[in-house]
Amino acid sequence: MRETWDLSKVSCLVAEDNLHMRAILRSVLSGFGIRTVLEASDGADALELVVDRKPDIVLCDWAMTPFGGSEFLRILRSDHDSVVSTTPVLIVTAHARRATILEAIGIGVHGFVAKPISPAILYSHIGDILERQKLFGRSKGMLGPGWSKPGGGLRGANVSVTAPLHPAAEKSGQALL
Repeated sequence: MRETWDLSKVSCLVAEDNLHMRAILRSVLSGFGIRTVLEASDGADALELVVDRKPDIVLCDWAMTPFGGSEFLRILRSDHDSVVSTTPVLIVTAHARRATILEAIGIGVHGFVAKPISPAILYSHIGDILERQKLFGRSKGMLGPGWSKPGGGLRGANVSVTAPLHPAAEKSGQALL
């Protein structure tokens, strides 16, 4: 995948319950050239915005109250509108345990980045996700077109090789998918 993308026409929804983190993500996304950044403080608000505004990508925290990333993804992926149900979702969270990552993959996440975020890694993930969507079409997660299942399934999945890592990600350990 390439390393630079024009993100000026991309719309992004940030679903994050921490106001300070939402402000950081908004600033970083603006620095990438993204002009339309929507914000939601939990998964329920995020679902409303996805249905109403249909953003190009969602950055979602996993652990939000009262309605978190897991619930958000499950409902999103089961929506009858194919545009809504295939909206790319990148999880950005401090809860980066193997069980959480595997659960997110099983539900239909497109990527997973651990906090604290690195702008370079976030940029790379957003660009890669959107480019894969452009090349292979929309999917309900990373195991759609353009991805291969490592080890033949999720149970034995080696999440360190699920997606190609940006060189900086390998050094920092922050990009998990």
